[in-house]
Amino acid sequence: MNQTSTTYNAMHPAVTAVTSPEKADIKPEHTLNTLYYDLKTDGFRTRTTKKSVGANDILVKTTHSGLCYTDVHAKHNGCGLGHEGVGTVQDVGEAVTHMQVGNRVGWGWLHSSCGHCTTCAIGYRQYCSEARGFAFSDEDQGAFSDFRVIDSAFAYRIPDSVSSVSAGPLMCAGASTFEALDAAGVTAGDRVGVVGIGGLGHMAILIAKAMGCAVTAISSDEEKFANAVSMGADECRSTGELEQIWRPHEDDIVVSDDPHPRNINILLITSNQVPDLEQLLPLLARRATIVLMTIQREPLSIPYMPFVLPGHKLIASTEASRENHTKMLDFAGRHQIKPWVEEFPMTTEGITEAFERLETRKMRYRGVLVREDA
Repeated sequence: MNQTSTTYNAMHPAVTAVTSPEKADIKPEHTLNTLYYDLKTDGFRTRTTKKSVGANDILVKTTHSGLCYTDVHAKHNGCGLGHEGVGTVQDVGEAVTHMQVGNRVGWGWLHSSCGHCTTCAIGYRQYCSEARGFAFSDEDQGAFSDFRVIDSAFAYRIPDSVSSVSAGPLMCAGASTFEALDAAGVTAGDRVGVVGIGGLGHMAILIAKAMGCAVTAISSDEEKFANAVSMGADECRSTGELEQIWRPHEDDIVVSDDPHPRNINILLITSNQVPDLEQLLPLLARRATIVLMTIQREPLSIPYMPFVLPGHKLIASTEASRENHTKMLDFAGRHQIKPWVEEFPMTTEGITEAFERLETRKMRYRGVLVREDA
Protein backbone atom coordinates (compact mmCIF):
# COMPACT_ATOMS: atom_id res chain seq x y z
CA MET A 1 0.00 0.00 0.00
CA ASN A 2 1.34 3.44 -0.94
CA GLN A 3 1.55 6.30 1.53
CA THR A 4 1.30 10.03 0.79
CA SER A 5 3.88 12.50 2.08
CA THR A 6 4.50 16.17 1.48
CA THR A 7 8.01 16.84 0.18
CA TYR A 8 9.88 20.00 -0.66
CA ASN A 9 10.78 20.87 -4.26
CA ALA A 10 13.14 23.78 -4.92
CA MET A 11 11.05 25.23 -7.70
CA HIS A 12 7.63 24.36 -6.27
CA PRO A 13 7.71 24.55 -2.43
CA ALA A 14 4.52 22.58 -1.86
CA VAL A 15 4.53 19.34 -3.82
CA THR A 16 2.69 16.25 -2.62
CA ALA A 17 4.41 13.07 -3.68
CA VAL A 18 3.25 9.48 -3.41
CA THR A 19 5.93 7.16 -2.05
CA SER A 20 6.02 3.54 -1.14
CA PRO A 21 6.96 2.52 2.43
CA GLU A 22 10.39 1.29 1.41
CA LYS A 23 11.19 4.70 -0.12
CA ALA A 24 9.67 6.85 2.61
CA ASP A 25 13.06 7.67 4.19
CA ILE A 26 14.71 8.70 0.92
CA LYS A 27 15.21 12.45 0.63
CA PRO A 28 13.73 13.96 -2.53
CA GLU A 29 15.92 15.54 -5.18
CA HIS A 30 15.84 19.32 -5.38
CA THR A 31 16.16 21.28 -8.58
CA LEU A 32 18.93 23.89 -8.36
CA ASN A 33 19.59 26.63 -10.92
CA THR A 34 23.00 28.34 -10.98
CA LEU A 35 24.55 30.99 -13.22
CA TYR A 36 27.81 30.15 -14.98
CA TYR A 37 29.94 31.66 -17.76
CA ASP A 38 29.55 30.01 -21.17
CA LEU A 39 32.70 30.27 -23.28
CA LYS A 40 30.84 29.43 -26.50
CA THR A 41 28.41 32.32 -26.23
CA ASP A 42 30.74 34.60 -24.23
CA GLY A 43 27.97 35.24 -21.77
CA PHE A 44 26.32 34.08 -18.57
CA ARG A 45 23.73 31.31 -18.66
CA THR A 46 21.78 29.15 -16.23
CA ARG A 47 22.67 25.53 -15.50
CA THR A 48 20.23 23.16 -13.78
CA THR A 49 21.14 20.21 -11.58
CA LYS A 50 19.37 17.98 -9.07
CA LYS A 51 20.63 17.11 -5.61
CA SER A 52 19.31 15.45 -2.48
CA VAL A 53 19.98 16.71 1.03
CA GLY A 54 22.43 14.35 2.73
CA ALA A 55 22.48 13.55 6.43
CA ASN A 56 24.82 16.47 7.22
CA ASP A 57 23.57 18.84 4.54
CA ILE A 58 21.23 21.80 4.44
CA LEU A 59 19.23 23.21 1.55
CA VAL A 60 19.52 27.00 1.36
CA LYS A 61 17.29 29.34 -0.63
CA THR A 62 19.75 31.95 -1.89
CA THR A 63 18.85 35.61 -1.45
CA HIS A 64 22.21 37.40 -1.83
CA SER A 65 25.77 36.78 -2.91
CA GLY A 66 28.90 38.88 -2.90
CA LEU A 67 31.08 39.08 -6.01
CA CYS A 68 34.81 38.44 -5.50
CA TYR A 69 37.76 38.62 -7.90
CA THR A 70 38.12 34.88 -7.36
CA ASP A 71 34.93 34.62 -9.44
CA VAL A 72 36.80 36.36 -12.27
CA HIS A 73 39.65 33.84 -11.97
CA ALA A 74 37.16 30.95 -12.03
CA LYS A 75 34.59 32.03 -14.60
CA HIS A 76 36.40 30.45 -17.57
CA ASN A 77 36.31 27.07 -15.79
CA GLY A 78 32.60 26.76 -16.58
CA CYS A 79 31.71 26.13 -12.94
CA GLY A 80 28.71 27.49 -11.08
CA LEU A 81 29.72 30.97 -9.94
CA GLY A 82 29.59 32.71 -6.57
CA HIS A 83 31.02 31.73 -3.18
CA GLU A 84 29.77 34.46 -0.83
CA GLY A 85 26.25 33.14 -0.48
CA VAL A 86 23.49 34.15 1.91
CA GLY A 87 20.01 32.73 2.28
CA THR A 88 17.51 30.88 4.44
CA VAL A 89 17.50 27.20 5.34
CA GLN A 90 14.66 25.27 3.65
CA ASP A 91 15.55 21.69 4.58
CA VAL A 92 18.05 19.92 6.86
CA GLY A 93 19.59 16.47 6.91
CA GLU A 94 18.67 14.06 9.68
CA ALA A 95 22.05 14.49 11.41
CA VAL A 96 21.92 18.29 11.49
CA THR A 97 21.11 19.60 14.98
CA HIS A 98 22.64 23.10 15.04
CA MET A 99 20.50 24.55 12.25
CA GLN A 100 16.83 24.47 11.44
CA VAL A 101 14.44 25.55 8.72
CA GLY A 102 14.13 29.34 8.62
CA ASN A 103 17.63 30.12 9.89
CA ARG A 104 19.53 32.76 7.91
CA VAL A 105 22.95 31.42 6.96
CA GLY A 106 25.91 32.14 4.74
CA TRP A 107 28.83 30.25 3.27
CA GLY A 108 32.23 31.08 1.81
CA TRP A 109 34.89 29.52 -0.39
CA LEU A 110 35.49 26.31 1.58
CA HIS A 111 33.11 23.35 1.08
CA SER A 112 34.86 20.35 2.58
CA SER A 113 37.93 18.92 4.30
CA CYS A 114 38.92 15.48 5.59
CA GLY A 115 37.95 16.37 9.17
CA HIS A 116 40.40 14.01 10.87
CA CYS A 117 43.97 15.10 10.04
CA THR A 118 46.04 17.11 12.52
CA THR A 119 45.37 20.35 10.63
CA CYS A 120 41.60 19.83 10.78
CA ALA A 121 41.76 18.68 14.41
CA ILE A 122 43.41 21.90 15.58
CA GLY A 123 40.85 24.02 13.73
CA TYR A 124 42.65 24.99 10.53
CA ARG A 125 40.64 22.88 8.09
CA GLN A 126 41.21 25.46 5.33
CA TYR A 127 44.80 24.16 5.09
CA CYS A 128 43.85 20.47 5.01
CA SER A 129 45.50 18.64 2.09
CA GLU A 130 42.03 17.42 1.09
CA ALA A 131 40.29 20.77 1.50
CA ARG A 132 38.10 21.66 -1.46
CA GLY A 133 36.18 24.81 -2.21
CA PHE A 134 34.60 26.97 -4.87
CA ALA A 135 35.58 26.02 -8.46
CA PHE A 136 37.26 22.82 -7.19
CA SER A 137 34.21 20.98 -5.85
CA ASP A 138 30.44 21.07 -6.35
CA GLU A 139 31.13 22.70 -9.71
CA ASP A 140 27.49 22.42 -10.72
CA GLN A 141 26.50 24.71 -7.83
CA GLY A 142 27.31 28.24 -6.73
CA ALA A 143 25.98 31.25 -4.86
CA PHE A 144 24.60 32.95 -7.99
CA SER A 145 21.68 30.58 -7.70
CA ASP A 146 18.16 30.01 -6.49
CA PHE A 147 19.11 27.16 -4.10
CA ARG A 148 22.24 25.52 -2.77
CA VAL A 149 22.89 22.22 -0.99
CA ILE A 150 25.92 22.42 1.30
CA ASP A 151 27.45 20.54 4.22
CA SER A 152 26.08 22.29 7.31
CA ALA A 153 29.54 22.32 8.92
CA PHE A 154 30.62 24.80 6.25
CA ALA A 155 27.69 27.19 6.68
CA TYR A 156 27.36 29.89 9.32
CA ARG A 157 24.44 31.40 11.20
CA ILE A 158 24.22 35.13 10.51
CA PRO A 159 23.50 37.40 13.50
CA ASP A 160 20.39 39.57 13.36
CA SER A 161 22.66 42.61 13.63
CA VAL A 162 24.20 41.87 10.20
CA SER A 163 22.12 42.57 7.09
CA SER A 164 22.10 40.05 4.23
CA VAL A 165 23.63 42.67 1.90
CA SER A 166 26.58 43.08 4.29
CA ALA A 167 26.80 39.37 5.03
CA GLY A 168 27.68 38.47 1.42
CA PRO A 169 31.10 40.21 1.34
CA LEU A 170 31.72 39.21 4.95
CA MET A 171 31.56 35.52 3.94
CA CYS A 172 34.84 35.88 2.02
CA ALA A 173 36.55 39.27 2.25
CA GLY A 174 35.49 39.85 5.85
CA ALA A 175 36.39 36.36 7.06
CA SER A 176 39.70 36.31 5.17
CA THR A 177 40.95 39.65 6.48
CA PHE A 178 39.82 38.86 10.03
CA GLU A 179 41.75 35.57 9.80
CA ALA A 180 44.84 37.31 8.43
CA LEU A 181 44.91 39.84 11.26
CA ASP A 182 44.47 37.07 13.81
CA ALA A 183 47.23 34.98 12.19
CA ALA A 184 49.57 37.99 12.46
CA GLY A 185 48.79 38.34 16.17
CA VAL A 186 47.30 41.81 15.87
CA THR A 187 46.65 43.79 19.04
CA ALA A 188 44.99 47.14 19.63
CA GLY A 189 47.56 49.86 19.11
CA ASP A 190 49.37 48.12 16.25
CA ARG A 191 49.72 49.98 12.98
CA VAL A 192 48.32 47.87 10.15
CA GLY A 193 49.34 48.60 6.57
CA VAL A 194 46.93 47.49 3.83
CA VAL A 195 48.28 47.20 0.28
CA GLY A 196 45.40 47.47 -2.18
CA ILE A 197 42.14 49.34 -1.56
CA GLY A 198 39.68 47.00 -3.23
CA GLY A 199 37.11 44.44 -2.18
CA LEU A 200 39.54 42.69 0.16
CA GLY A 201 41.59 45.69 1.22
CA HIS A 202 38.67 47.91 2.14
CA MET A 203 37.39 45.19 4.49
CA ALA A 204 40.86 45.02 6.08
CA ILE A 205 40.72 48.77 6.77
CA LEU A 206 37.24 48.55 8.32
CA ILE A 207 38.10 45.56 10.53
CA ALA A 208 41.57 46.72 11.61
CA LYS A 209 40.17 50.10 12.62
CA ALA A 210 37.39 48.45 14.64
CA MET A 211 40.08 46.39 16.40
CA GLY A 212 41.68 49.58 17.67
CA CYS A 213 44.57 49.70 15.22
CA ALA A 214 46.07 52.64 13.36
CA VAL A 215 45.74 52.02 9.62
CA THR A 216 47.93 52.97 6.66
CA ALA A 217 46.26 52.44 3.28
CA ILE A 218 48.64 51.86 0.36
CA SER A 219 47.44 51.99 -3.25
CA SER A 220 48.47 52.96 -6.76
CA ASP A 221 45.12 54.78 -7.13
CA GLU A 222 45.23 58.07 -5.25
CA GLU A 223 41.57 58.71 -6.10
CA LYS A 224 40.67 56.06 -3.50
CA PHE A 225 42.41 57.87 -0.64
CA ALA A 226 39.38 59.95 0.35
CA ASN A 227 37.32 56.76 0.57
CA ALA A 228 40.05 55.02 2.59
CA VAL A 229 40.04 57.87 5.10
CA SER A 230 36.24 57.63 5.38
CA MET A 231 36.64 53.92 6.10
CA GLY A 232 39.02 54.66 8.95
CA ALA A 233 42.52 54.92 7.49
CA ASP A 234 44.70 57.36 9.43
CA GLU A 235 47.07 57.87 6.54
CA CYS A 236 47.53 56.86 2.90
CA ARG A 237 50.55 56.25 0.71
CA SER A 238 50.85 55.90 -3.04
CA THR A 239 52.92 52.98 -4.34
CA GLY A 240 54.47 55.44 -6.78
CA GLU A 241 55.53 57.90 -4.05
CA LEU A 242 55.88 55.97 -0.81
CA GLU A 243 57.98 58.72 0.78
CA GLN A 244 54.94 60.99 0.77
CA ILE A 245 52.03 60.66 3.16
CA TRP A 246 48.39 61.70 2.79
CA ARG A 247 46.71 62.52 6.10
CA PRO A 248 43.24 63.90 6.85
CA HIS A 249 43.24 67.48 8.14
CA GLU A 250 39.94 69.15 8.97
CA ASP A 251 37.86 68.68 5.79
CA ASP A 252 40.78 67.99 3.49
CA ILE A 253 43.68 65.59 2.97
CA VAL A 254 47.15 67.12 3.17
CA VAL A 255 50.34 65.72 1.66
CA SER A 256 53.71 65.86 3.39
CA ASP A 257 57.10 64.17 3.21
CA ASP A 258 57.69 61.24 5.55
CA PRO A 259 60.48 59.23 3.89
CA HIS A 260 61.44 56.85 6.71
CA PRO A 261 58.44 56.12 8.93
CA ARG A 262 59.24 52.49 9.85
CA ASN A 263 56.04 52.27 11.86
CA ILE A 264 53.91 49.49 10.30
CA ASN A 265 53.74 46.40 12.53
CA ILE A 266 51.55 44.26 10.27
CA LEU A 267 51.37 44.57 6.49
CA LEU A 268 48.51 42.86 4.65
CA ILE A 269 49.04 42.31 0.91
CA THR A 270 45.51 42.35 -0.53
CA SER A 271 46.26 43.67 -4.03
CA ASN A 272 45.72 41.60 -7.19
CA GLN A 273 49.47 41.17 -7.45
CA VAL A 274 52.24 41.28 -4.86
CA PRO A 275 54.11 44.58 -5.30
CA ASP A 276 57.88 45.08 -5.11
CA LEU A 277 58.58 44.24 -1.46
CA GLU A 278 61.91 46.08 -1.54
CA GLN A 279 59.99 49.36 -1.86
CA LEU A 280 57.68 48.50 1.03
CA LEU A 281 60.25 47.33 3.60
CA PRO A 282 61.25 50.89 4.63
CA LEU A 283 57.68 51.39 5.87
CA LEU A 284 57.94 48.55 8.40
CA ALA A 285 58.74 48.67 12.08
CA ARG A 286 61.35 46.23 13.37
CA ARG A 287 60.10 42.62 13.64
CA ALA A 288 57.08 43.35 11.46
CA THR A 289 54.85 40.67 9.97
CA ILE A 290 53.93 40.60 6.28
CA VAL A 291 50.78 38.62 5.45
CA LEU A 292 50.33 37.38 1.88
CA MET A 293 46.67 37.22 0.79
CA THR A 294 47.11 37.70 -2.96
CA ILE A 295 46.29 34.92 -5.42
CA GLN A 296 48.96 34.78 -8.13
CA ARG A 297 51.12 32.23 -9.96
CA GLU A 298 54.26 34.35 -10.29
CA PRO A 299 57.15 33.60 -7.90
CA LEU A 300 57.81 35.88 -4.94
CA SER A 301 61.05 37.86 -4.69
CA ILE A 302 62.30 39.04 -1.28
CA PRO A 303 65.38 41.24 -0.70
CA TYR A 304 67.20 39.03 1.73
CA MET A 305 69.27 41.18 4.10
CA PRO A 306 66.76 44.09 4.39
CA PHE A 307 64.18 41.45 5.35
CA VAL A 308 66.29 39.34 7.73
CA LEU A 309 68.21 41.96 9.71
CA PRO A 310 65.10 43.70 11.14
CA GLY A 311 63.67 40.29 12.11
CA HIS A 312 60.62 40.44 9.87
CA LYS A 313 58.23 37.51 9.38
CA LEU A 314 56.40 36.43 6.22
CA ILE A 315 53.24 34.36 6.55
CA ALA A 316 50.37 33.35 4.28
CA SER A 317 46.67 33.49 5.06
CA THR A 318 43.75 32.41 2.91
CA GLU A 319 40.34 31.21 4.07
CA ALA A 320 39.19 31.65 7.68
CA SER A 321 38.94 28.88 10.24
CA ARG A 322 35.43 28.03 11.42
CA GLU A 323 36.19 29.68 14.77
CA ASN A 324 37.35 32.93 13.18
CA HIS A 325 34.50 32.92 10.67
CA THR A 326 32.03 32.81 13.56
CA LYS A 327 34.00 35.39 15.58
CA MET A 328 34.15 37.69 12.56
CA LEU A 329 30.36 37.68 12.13
CA ASP A 330 29.85 38.46 15.83
CA PHE A 331 32.53 41.17 15.65
CA ALA A 332 31.00 42.73 12.53
CA GLY A 333 27.57 42.80 14.14
CA ARG A 334 28.85 44.25 17.41
CA HIS A 335 30.86 47.00 15.70
CA GLN A 336 28.36 47.53 12.88
CA ILE A 337 30.98 46.93 10.20
CA LYS A 338 29.31 47.43 6.82
CA PRO A 339 31.14 46.70 3.58
CA TRP A 340 30.96 49.38 0.90
CA VAL A 341 28.86 47.72 -1.78
CA GLU A 342 27.17 48.15 -5.12
CA GLU A 343 24.01 46.09 -5.60
CA PHE A 344 22.97 44.29 -8.80
CA PRO A 345 20.02 42.03 -9.61
CA MET A 346 20.92 38.34 -9.66
CA THR A 347 20.09 37.99 -13.36
CA THR A 348 22.20 37.46 -16.47
CA GLU A 349 22.05 41.20 -17.10
CA GLY A 350 22.93 42.05 -13.51
CA ILE A 351 25.85 39.66 -13.31
CA THR A 352 27.19 40.88 -16.66
CA GLU A 353 27.21 44.48 -15.43
CA ALA A 354 28.74 43.49 -12.08
CA PHE A 355 31.59 41.55 -13.71
CA GLU A 356 32.27 44.41 -16.12
CA ARG A 357 32.63 46.88 -13.24
CA LEU A 358 34.83 44.50 -11.28
CA GLU A 359 37.11 43.57 -14.17
CA THR A 360 37.58 47.22 -15.19
CA ARG A 361 38.33 48.17 -11.56
CA LYS A 362 35.32 50.47 -11.30
CA MET A 363 33.66 48.56 -8.44
CA ARG A 364 33.43 50.48 -5.15
CA TYR A 365 34.18 48.23 -3.37
CA ARG A 366 32.31 44.94 -3.38
CA GLY A 367 29.49 43.85 -5.67
CA VAL A 368 26.44 42.14 -4.17
CA LEU A 369 23.94 40.26 -6.31
CA VAL A 370 20.37 40.27 -4.98
CA ARG A 371 17.56 37.94 -6.05
CA GLU A 372 14.29 39.59 -6.96
CA ASP A 373 12.40 37.49 -4.42
CA ALA A 374 14.88 38.21 -1.60
